[in-house]
Amino acid sequence: MEKIKLKDIIPYFLMFPAILVGILAMISNGVSSSVWMQNIIIWIVGSILGCFFLTKTKHKQYDKLIDRRPIIIIALLIVPFWFDGLDGIHRWIQFGPLSFYIASIVVPLLLIYLWKLVGNKQYVYVIGLNFIVLVILLLQPDAGQVTAFACATSILLWHKMNNKLLELFNLIMTTTIVILSWIFIDDLAPVPYVENILFLVKDMGVTWFVIGLMSLILLLFPFFFNGKKSTMSLTLGVYFLVMMIVTFFGHFPMPIMGYGISPVIGYIIAISFLNKINR
Repeated sequence: MEKIKLKDIIPYFLMFPAILVGILAMISNGVSSSVWMQNIIIWIVGSILGCFFLTKTKHKQYDKLIDRRPIIIIALLIVPFWFDGLDGIHRWIQFGPLSFYIASIVVPLLLIYLWKLVGNKQYVYVIGLNFIVLVILLLQPDAGQVTAFACATSILLWHKMNNKLLELFNLIMTTTIVILSWIFIDDLAPVPYVENILFLVKDMGVTWFVIGLMSLILLLFPFFFNGKKSTMSLTLGVYFLVMMIVTFFGHFPMPIMGYGISPVIGYIIAISFLNKINR
């Protein structure tokens, strides 16, 4: 059993300011406690499980997780098409009263698996997986996830792949799919405390708006500002950064700050695996 160090748990606590600011904005706008309590409960439970993962999982066991798991993730991304969806949009998997935004949970994990495959120089396989995932996200449709995933995988391949022809092919393919995703963007109406949470924070005053922006920057700290930067940390950091930026251009959920347990789970997965890799 490996010991937990202070630097291992700091990333989990960096989530709390954004969660707290989001909760205060929801309370000020009369959102039920049964809604905003979900974020903080998942944060607590997820952080505990993340720390447990760090103590129990060894590097050799971790390596065995990588090889064929992307296929399972692709299958999970297809599952929402078996549900009724909402106005032709298929992003969620439902279990009774619970609804999971599956891409926000599994895409960070997929990026970790792709990083390992790229490290093993399986470039063609990675580009093929990249294309399949982008097409699935395009069909859901989810322009925000398409853009974030495309930017993240482009960083990953740009840093690791030495084949210029494959790089060019991947760039043209991803750019085309990203453009198509914004041309055929969905017209689903936003939920104020999900997609527009930052604007609810702004309504609380300029001071709260600045605090809200700073809390979002803290979410990027583990990827861009915490010790030595790696291709893996940059890839995940770009993914979460773009997921924040696209909320200003479309109706996409603001990670961590807005209501939604799925982005919280996805973020905890990302920082837990990144912590394990860096140990």
